[in-house]
Amino acid sequence: QFRLSNDDVQHLRIPGGKVEYFVSTNDGNLRSKGEIFLCDDNGISIISDIDDTIKVTGVTSVRSVLRHTFSGEYEAILGMSERYRLYEESYNATFHYLTASPDQLYPFLRDFLDYEQFPSGSYHMRHFTWFDTNFFGFFSSKSFIKQKTTILHMFFQETHSRKFVLLGDIFQKDPEIYANIYRHYANRILKIFIRVANLTASNRLSHVFQQIPKSKWDTFVNGYDLPEKIF
Repeated sequence: QFRLSNDDVQHLRIPGGKVEYFVSTNDGNLRSKGEIFLCDDNGISIISDIDDTIKVTGVTSVRSVLRHTFSGEYEAILGMSERYRLYEESYNATFHYLTASPDQLYPFLRDFLDYEQFPSGSYHMRHFTWFDTNFFGFFSSKSFIKQKTTILHMFFQETHSRKFVLLGDIFQKDPEIYANIYRHYANRILKIFIRVANLTASNRLSHVFQQIPKSKWDTFVNGYDLPEKIF
C-alpha cells in the first residue's frame, strides 16, 4: 500500500477526473495500466447498475443470462448511452457502474461500454471464486444485495456534500436496495430511476417506495424515457 497527499493527487489528475498508473513485475516483462476515478466531496455522481439497466441480460432466465453473458453478443438498452452522455455534459457528472456481475467479466463489459460510448467511470463488481458452486448460482445469489449496499454506503460516507442519482432495474432487488439507502441519505439523493418491462409495471415500486416522495423516483423502459433534465 502507498498513500498520496491531496496535492499529489491533484497534480497527477488528468481530464476525466482520474489518475492513471502503471504496475509491472520486477523484471519489467509484464506491465499493466490502471485508472483511479476520483470522487470529489461535492458535485454529482450517477451510480448505475449494468445488467438489464444499460445492457440486455435477462437475469430472470438462465438461458438468457448465458446467451447475453458468454456469447459476446452484448446489446445495449436503447438510448441509454446517449442519455448518460447528456448527463455527463450537462452536470459534469461522474459515473460509477455497480453490478452483481463477477469482476472476471470486467474486460468484456469495459470494451462493451466503451464501444457503445457510455461515459467512462469506475466499476464495482463481485469476485467469483472456486468456493462458489457455479456461475448461475453465483449470479442469482442474494450476496449482491450486501455487496451493492456496502458500496453505496461507501460513496455516501466518503463524501459529505456530493449528490447522487441512482439507476437500476426492477428485475432483481435494486428498488429495495435503493429504498434502504434513501432512508439513510434522503437529502443527498436527487433521483432514483428504475427500469421496468413497461411503464405500467409499477405496483411493486409503489409499495417499495411508499416512504419516498413520488417526485424523487420514476420508471423508464429505455433511455429516451429518461428526462433530459434531472432537476
